[in-house]
Amino acid sequence: MKSRLLALCMLFVLIVALVPGVMAQDASKAICGNLSADDCTALTTALTNTGAAGSGAFTLASTIDIQSDDPTQAAKVDITADGKFSGLKPMSMTDMSSMSADPTAMVKALTDGIKDFSGVLNLTVGLPASAASVTGGQPLTLNLILVNGVGYIDFSKLPSTITPMLQAYKIPNGWAGLDLVDTLTNAGGMLTGMAGSTGSSTSTAPSADDMAKGQALFAKYLTYTHDGDTYTGTVDLKGLFSDADFQAMMKSADSAKEMTDAQQAAIDSLDDATVQIAFTTAGDKLGEVNLTIDLPGSTLTALAATSTSSDSTSKPPTAVNISFDLKYSGLGEAQTIAAPSGATVSKYADLMTFVGSMMGGMSGSSS
Repeated sequence: MKSRLLALCMLFVLIVALVPGVMAQDASKAICGNLSADDCTALTTALTNTGAAGSGAFTLASTIDIQSDDPTQAAKVDITADGKFSGLKPMSMTDMSSMSADPTAMVKALTDGIKDFSGVLNLTVGLPASAASVTGGQPLTLNLILVNGVGYIDFSKLPSTITPMLQAYKIPNGWAGLDLVDTLTNAGGMLTGMAGSTGSSTSTAPSADDMAKGQALFAKYLTYTHDGDTYTGTVDLKGLFSDADFQAMMKSADSAKEMTDAQQAAIDSLDDATVQIAFTTAGDKLGEVNLTIDLPGSTLTALAATSTSSDSTSKPPTAVNISFDLKYSGLGEAQTIAAPSGATVSKYADLMTFVGSMMGGMSGSSS
């Protein structure tokens, strides 16, 4: 249960990191809540301008804290990052929905986007004690650069426990790159086929209409306070999940099943949970986005009771707390991003040779 919950939390944090860019063209549909017309215009303008800035720098700090009476079920992950970017193009929810239905268009858009985008990301993840055997107790550090369609990683910053594997497969202990445009161009057919084989007419991927309905419902239960340049919104989770229209959407996605007593109790328990997001503007753009999610034990216990697949011997966490803080600087300003000096660059054919050697090594060691 802990691993699934931790993975879900980390995925949620990564999604939130993309909110300003993704929401730039859809912002007014969901983000204004109870704001006045003037405040709504100021906030949505800042979101739109941030997404359209195309370049800038940022810092990120996030903590995911899963607390439990059972030490083996507890976990805490601290994430810090900084970076800069150039050539970023805003994407609306409608664009994302359309591409998810057309794998060929998705691969083409990704390839074209990589050609025009440059970025630097320096990421440090303080992993829980349960991951000590993988990292030797060291934090996971990733230094990444994407420029001219080539993605680079500094292998020297990876935990020392990974060094033997790098040596075994003759991976340089320093910067190395992969030509992503060449890789996507050559692997495009395979990726399109894989995406197509997993899709069907019964796909549960939300349509643009479904997302528009969800955004409108979300806005009904988002209440703001406004202090200077900061707009702090609180989500009424119980109100949202109790909404008849929201429940109708959930029923259509779950074979129209009637709500059980346990599910109703879980909805009632959301009164104890806190979801708060604060936007701070800097002129006509965003300066900071801060997210706080606090789920107490009472809510987690009630949610666990709705699952028929939960292990009856395991107890839910006593609390899950998530914090996320993203700060922007230099939006719209030119950013210098260069390929690391002396880095080797591999092509798609090199990648396939490497994968083949790994598979051969694995089969040899198991025989």
